[in-house]
Amino acid sequence: MKPSIHNDQQLRLFPDSEELPIHSSTPLIVLPENKQSKRTNHMIKFKSLHESQKPLIHLMPESYLEYIGELIPRDHLCRMVKEVVFSLDTEPIEAKYSFLGQNSYHPKLLLSILFYGYATGVRSSRKLSGKCISDHMYIYLMQCYRPDHRTISDFRKNNIKEIEKYFVDMVRIFSELGYKSVGKIFLDGTKIKGNASAKRTKDRAGFEKWLERIDEDIKSLLKEAEAIDNQEEESCKLSSEQEELRKKLNNRKYVKGKIHDALEMLKDEQRKKINLTDKDANFMKPGGSKDIRPGYNCQASVTEEGIIVASDAVTDANDHDQLEPMIEQTESNTGKKVEEATADSGYGGYASYEYLEERGIDGYVPDKYFHKYKSGEYKKEENRYHYSNFVHNGSDDSYTCPEGKRLAYCKTRKKKTKSRQWNHKVYKGTECANCVKRSLCTKSKVRELLIDIREPLLRRMREKLLSKEGALKYFKRQYTIEPLFGHLKYNLGYRSFLLRGVEKVRAEFKLMCIGWNLKKMLKLNIKPVRV
Repeated sequence: MKPSIHNDQQLRLFPDSEELPIHSSTPLIVLPENKQSKRTNHMIKFKSLHESQKPLIHLMPESYLEYIGELIPRDHLCRMVKEVVFSLDTEPIEAKYSFLGQNSYHPKLLLSILFYGYATGVRSSRKLSGKCISDHMYIYLMQCYRPDHRTISDFRKNNIKEIEKYFVDMVRIFSELGYKSVGKIFLDGTKIKGNASAKRTKDRAGFEKWLERIDEDIKSLLKEAEAIDNQEEESCKLSSEQEELRKKLNNRKYVKGKIHDALEMLKDEQRKKINLTDKDANFMKPGGSKDIRPGYNCQASVTEEGIIVASDAVTDANDHDQLEPMIEQTESNTGKKVEEATADSGYGGYASYEYLEERGIDGYVPDKYFHKYKSGEYKKEENRYHYSNFVHNGSDDSYTCPEGKRLAYCKTRKKKTKSRQWNHKVYKGTECANCVKRSLCTKSKVRELLIDIREPLLRRMREKLLSKEGALKYFKRQYTIEPLFGHLKYNLGYRSFLLRGVEKVRAEFKLMCIGWNLKKMLKLNIKPVRV
């Protein structure tokens, strides 16, 4: 037997004291008597149903925000974001707005949804705009306003310098709170794809061929347009075919202008290749990938707690020249001297060791051949005559080969180019003519050694890394800074940038780092102060 429906009586499934409250306008269901008689449990099984949402929908924004505020946990990330953003000085952004026209959204609100979005993996302006309608956290941060996606996008790209400054302000929050490990940093970099296609990266010859094809297309389209015009002279209104041809012509003329600009850049900047879409993006190979794509090399410097204290996006495909600028930026952001720096072999080299020595920084940075040296590769018989097996004699500045023969100092060779610097001491063998192993050691008449004058720095670094203390400090780098890039690229999906140009990309990467630091602040229970 089906339950009957009555609109004019109250539903009674329980005794009078145990009634389920339902709105009077809702159809009521009465179960048959045999069903009611079987119910013996006096506990209410479900929560009350709110079929009518009118009381909630008609709330004023202030009341609605108060309602949402009660739903959001006190230790939620969005509350931390709001506290941090409202402690920042947004007057430089506010000064850009005019009193004319419609009132604008306050910069603190737009910064709040950008910071929270980048912290949680939402950075598309359209998605952020949609979240301001459907997500309690974004409604709470945006205070019930609903910005258009274009408003969010323009705010992000028009306030690049200010966003970079807010990253520094957040770093100083940690520094002012007295985190003693700010002077001990770990460096690393990762490749992130640019917002550009690899097919549009060409050299001069490639652009010139492309330009020829576009010129031919333009001539063909002009002839086709002229033929259509002759057929439709009587009509003043453009036909659909003419509209389509006009769009094709405008597109090709636009691309032609971009190609001319790219050719000028190739000439002025002496670059071999350039990408037409993002002229700053450089060809580089991301870790673990076989593809070489236009992208950026993103650098980060973190403390022992995992707090990012410096970040940058550069166009260099390797990390070789990034140690010095990252340490300088760390000291500038924190206002404290770096005492200890740890980085992988990509940062190693004579120039880096010389810089660390001059600054008095305790560095743990292996060179690119350290792994072979550590594993004993150079001790094998086939590498018996590798230069590392020659022993230096400090008394007369000479070397002794594995066969006990002497190599005397000959001269110092100095040379400097834009990409490299030579500063070598040249040592030549004095007894090679009578050595029976000469053919295994060298193809010349005598063996020559080219030893960089900074070789003692490299040897000391290797010895330090092979010590127990040095090995532990270098091992700590793996679980201190590596999780940062793993979180950004794999948990949040930041495998490519949305913005183009090195300045905008740098600001977008700082937004990613701001999101990471906000989560660290929440985890460490740090309360922001006005900066």
